[in-house]
Amino acid sequence: MSSDPSIPKHSEWKNRAKLTLAILFVLSIVTAAASALLPPMTSVMVSQLGVPSDDWIGYVVTSFQIISGLAALPWAYVADRGTRRTLLLISTFFWICWFIPLILPYNTYSTLVLFYCIAAVGIGATAPLGLSMVIDCVPTRLRSTAVGLLGTAAGAGFGLGFIVSGLLVETFGWQTPFQILIVLGLGAGLLLFFTREPLRGQHEESLADLHSAGEVYTYRIKRSDLQRMWRKRSNIWLILVGIIAIIPTAAFGAWAVRWLQFDHGVSIFVATQFMTLALASQIGGNIVFGRLGDKIFSSDKKGRAKLILLCCLCAGPVLLLACFYPFSVLPSVTIFDLLFNPFTFVFFLMVFIGTFFDAGISPLIYVSAGDVNPPEIRSTSMSIHLLAHVIGVALGTQLAPSLAVFFYGGAYSPSLILICLLFFVGALLTLPILRHITKDIELTGRECRERASSLKDD
Repeated sequence: MSSDPSIPKHSEWKNRAKLTLAILFVLSIVTAAASALLPPMTSVMVSQLGVPSDDWIGYVVTSFQIISGLAALPWAYVADRGTRRTLLLISTFFWICWFIPLILPYNTYSTLVLFYCIAAVGIGATAPLGLSMVIDCVPTRLRSTAVGLLGTAAGAGFGLGFIVSGLLVETFGWQTPFQILIVLGLGAGLLLFFTREPLRGQHEESLADLHSAGEVYTYRIKRSDLQRMWRKRSNIWLILVGIIAIIPTAAFGAWAVRWLQFDHGVSIFVATQFMTLALASQIGGNIVFGRLGDKIFSSDKKGRAKLILLCCLCAGPVLLLACFYPFSVLPSVTIFDLLFNPFTFVFFLMVFIGTFFDAGISPLIYVSAGDVNPPEIRSTSMSIHLLAHVIGVALGTQLAPSLAVFFYGGAYSPSLILICLLFFVGALLTLPILRHITKDIELTGRECRERASSLKDD
């Protein structure tokens, strides 16, 4: 087969792999923070923008999530036929450009909806392209760890968005967090110039002979490849779990601060500190379940799916108990009062432990999708799974405030109780994955070997 001079040699790429991974993690932090700005600022934005209730801000967040998920599909399909790095550069500077109008004077609710949702088109490219590049950067045995670290970066970014918006909004207004994200976005965009496009499938065991011979896997996506993707049952069930099990994840993540503020009387400032500490367990959850996924996968191809089941069955009961936990404090209470009071500290532990297990679900779904699908459709398959994730996030983000406003007088605990039950539905939907995933992974390996053989013959 003919070589492509635009693609770096394997040894040349290997020297850039760690730097590329680090920069992709930084980009993930920034884009996650940009996605998490609005919910902690809800009470202030409702007043300043003159909208009737919390769910109006929920509509903006939901629209943003849906648009970013839909936009990921065309970005990813083009990337599977071209260069992911170039598209990441374009998409990053695209969303930054549409954040700039939000920091100008005289913004209204309508302009917030318009510019924030247009920016979502650019942000939608980050997850599928970044995931696809990360999976190609690392050996198969380290995929869960790498994607877990990427999930940790996203969790840290979500926490950063919480901190920036929740701590600054009452003093500096809702536009200041957008100013900070523009600066951070520009920094991440400039760092992308130092990355290098990874070789597709360079660490696939089924392509080892091709790469050891100094060749490059140049097969590119065709429409028939998408049809074959749907014949693998694991893809379908992973998508369903990616919708259902993520709904409670999104509900707790987006509205945790408002939950503490409305239901338990905690101020926005203290609620932001409290929930940032509690949700920090997601960082550890991503790392732990990522490492466990790699360790178990080496001996059991069902290992990652088994961990998804475990995470659903552990996160659901603990967070359900947290929703039933009754306490009320004075608005003057401090973060130290909450953490050093045994009664409220038990609540903190429930949220901490529940979100620790919850954190493993999404990265394990993405890695399993990477195992099931071959390199040439990896960005596209990731974008489809991302869209499923986004649908779950959008539903969770919108359901929590809507149920709270329309049925429970603004209280979040009852709506979160109902939403929390979906963890158990997600556990049931994981069972068919356990049945099909080993066969689907083996089929993908055979497909890659056949294409590698045909490329070498050419």
